[in-house]
Amino acid sequence: MAIILPFVLTSCSKDKDEPQSLEQQLIGKWVSTWTQDGDNYIKTAIFSEDHQLFLTGYKNDTQNVRESHTWSLDGNTLKLIRNYDSKEETHSISIKDDVLTLSGWREIYHREKE
Repeated sequence: MAIILPFVLTSCSKDKDEPQSLEQQLIGKWVSTWTQDGDNYIKTAIFSEDHQLFLTGYKNDTQNVRESHTWSLDGNTLKLIRNYDSKEETHSISIKDDVLTLSGWREIYHREKE
C-alpha cells in the first residue's frame, strides 16, 4: 500500500496543475456591467459545452438583447453563427485572470463565480 499511494497522489496533483484549453476556459457565464450617459447596462454571455452561446442584455432593468448563437474556436478565433438568421461573425478572443475580451465588442466580461 505504501508503494502505491505516492503514485496515486502524484497522478492526481498533475491533473490539477494542467492548464485548461481556451475552450474549457470559455465555457461558463460571463457578465459585463457599465454606465453610460446615466444609464446602467448589464450584458450576460453564457457559453455552453454543446457550443451554444446565449446573450442577454439589459438597459436600466429592461431587456434589450436576447440572442442565441452556435460557437466554435480555431486557436484564439471565435466564430459565431446567429441561430435565427445564420449570420456569421468572427472575433479574436482573450481570457486572462477570468476576464474575457472579444475583438469588435466594447464590453469586457468577467467570469461569474458559482
